[in-house]
Amino acid sequence: MQDVLPGLEPDDDQLDASRRRRWFRAGAGAVVAVSALTAVVLLTPRPSASSPATSAASPSSAATVAAPTLQAKAAILDVGLSDSGVTGGYPLADLIVGTQPLQGGSSPELVPNFDSCQTDAGALQYLPVQIRTPQNWLSGTFTVETTERTPPGVGRLGFFFQAGDASIPCSGGVWSTADSFEASNLGQAHITGYVVLDQAFTASTPQGRPDVFSTLQLRVSNVRFSGRLATLSPPTVGSLCPGTEDELCASLG
Repeated sequence: MQDVLPGLEPDDDQLDASRRRRWFRAGAGAVVAVSALTAVVLLTPRPSASSPATSAASPSSAATVAAPTLQAKAAILDVGLSDSGVTGGYPLADLIVGTQPLQGGSSPELVPNFDSCQTDAGALQYLPVQIRTPQNWLSGTFTVETTERTPPGVGRLGFFFQAGDASIPCSGGVWSTADSFEASNLGQAHITGYVVLDQAFTASTPQGRPDVFSTLQLRVSNVRFSGRLATLSPPTVGSLCPGTEDELCASLG
């Protein structure tokens, strides 16, 4: 599927998944679904999800007003990886995560069935996050988190990786702040996820909420290669999350 969102790099991959937390495999420019979520073992607790709610309609002008954007960043996270299953650690490609400009006024184009999230698409704002040239057979979990700088009462916040037509991003209308990925052994240019804020465009915030996005943090956990935990080098961009040796934190602002 070519990514038609403004500012994004083309996505030639067609992705599919059978459940909320979606895994990706790429091959010759295509991605096929893999095992169900029950086969995924996470080392960190599942983040709490927001309760479903029906959003109030945003102002009719919201989708047409040019919202302030966060500048695209080549990297918010860059960390060397090695295979812990090999004596001495076999070097892998760096895990590099970057962002594209803030967008909104519609649902993320590459997340189908977003109506399951029970929201007014015109009120949404989202930040595309891309894993650049992921290592073959690399997997992990991305979680978006608020920080002490995040304004109170921001409403529902979620993280969603792109997926195929069968995906249901918000089962039962519940938003999740985390999603997972897996890259195949045939390689792919990038994998795109979206940090999504509900009710960003309102009568009092017609320009959206860039002030919220600039305070958020991305946490990357359970980083694995071929099912084995990967060994992380000291990040050159981003950092290890406080008190951890195997989780990565990066600011979205």
